[in-house]
Amino acid sequence: MAIIQCDIRRGGSDDQKRRLAAGLTAAVSEVTGEPVEAMFLVIREMPGFNFVDAGEHVAEYVAGPDGSDVAGSAQLRARGVR
Repeated sequence: MAIIQCDIRRGGSDDQKRRLAAGLTAAVSEVTGEPVEAMFLVIREMPGFNFVDAGEHVAEYVAGPDGSDVAGSAQLRARGVR
């Protein structure tokens, strides 16, 4: 049995987490050949402050109109990454 662990910032919608779970299990199944029915996935949600990227605490998740991460995108643009 494959056990998949995913740490994300708190704030995503249930639909986003469903799509994330479906995508992750499909990708692992494709690579390993293990059926999705034999997988166990854990999504852990934490505040953005618990994540540190390039020495900076990550912003809290702020959903844009399409569900995209407005705060995280702004933080990356400020660093010149996007």
